[in-house]
Amino acid sequence: MSVQIQKGSVLIYRVFDVAEEVNLSRVEELLKSESNKARLKLTRTPRQAVIMRNAPVTLGLGESELVLSDRNLKIVTFAKFWDYGVLSIQFQIPIQAGMSWNELIDFSAALENDPMIDEAARLRAQELVNIVNPALRDPHSWHEFEDYAIFFFEELSGIEKVSELAEKVDAARLILAENSVKLSVNARKSILESTFQYSDTDLTIIDWNSAIVIEPSGRKEVPEVIEFALTHMMEMRYYDSLLDQRLGILYDSIEESRSRFFNNRFSALSREASTRYIEFSEFIERVDNSFKVVGDFYLARIFRAAGEEFRIPEWEENITRKMNLFARVSELLQGEINVNRSLWLEIIIVVLIAFELVTTFSKVLF
Repeated sequence: MSVQIQKGSVLIYRVFDVAEEVNLSRVEELLKSESNKARLKLTRTPRQAVIMRNAPVTLGLGESELVLSDRNLKIVTFAKFWDYGVLSIQFQIPIQAGMSWNELIDFSAALENDPMIDEAARLRAQELVNIVNPALRDPHSWHEFEDYAIFFFEELSGIEKVSELAEKVDAARLILAENSVKLSVNARKSILESTFQYSDTDLTIIDWNSAIVIEPSGRKEVPEVIEFALTHMMEMRYYDSLLDQRLGILYDSIEESRSRFFNNRFSALSREASTRYIEFSEFIERVDNSFKVVGDFYLARIFRAAGEEFRIPEWEENITRKMNLFARVSELLQGEINVNRSLWLEIIIVVLIAFELVTTFSKVLF
């Protein structure tokens, strides 16, 4: 008997960095005034198993239609504003009851290649940013975004235990949305290494591109934790890109300043380097502390596993290295400032001595 999905949905995420910081209380105020017009449903109550220091504002954006491979799909859209400047858009697409595993692989491949999802997410994100703009500190439009998909199953037929899933179907092909080639044994093995179970009835497989979650109760704590990790990866990418940009500007400014005699810009550049170092340090500390705010032990494992799949430790290491460059540049600029001050002091002393000599000679001669 083939494995079929009797009840489930595909959760598609698009995550954007929209500001340096979001005032969530202000977001709620602004959206409540728009709730009748936009039919938004707000909540700030996280599930008990997931403890967050500052829970995001979740918005229900209602139903809409998506045309995919000549099929009209009903999708439900949600959005979340996170206090560290991230907006995540989630599309929930119901899976047709009785769909086979191979049909689902073809469906996932079609979703993977459909540009309309990206366009719809960008449109939704821009609409929301325009509404809550007063609640955003230093809003910006970064063209990059993170995409992810979670195949969420509540009821499957064709298997007696969820642990049999990997034996009955090719879970790796679904995760990779690969419907054209057969994966190698090593490729499947590497993906299935990140498999987790809390009970005999649930199962989670996490990869960098997507995940499979089986949860008969329908609760979405695991997808929420994966989304939580995904927003951190988005922030890591943003700050890494911002660091590259700031370092480039800093180096160009230093070269420009060096070409000018007795330039006084080193003090401003040193302050810029020090300020950026403090800013990035605070961000890294906030991300590190977030590992401590997932209250449930199993969900904490899921969170760490998702972070490893998203290579968050590597992003953090890269950002830390660049932050240290800022610190080093700040020290070097401070040295340049001290040298310039010493040089000016010597010039002033020479000028005073010369003035004294001229004055003395003038008195002797006249």
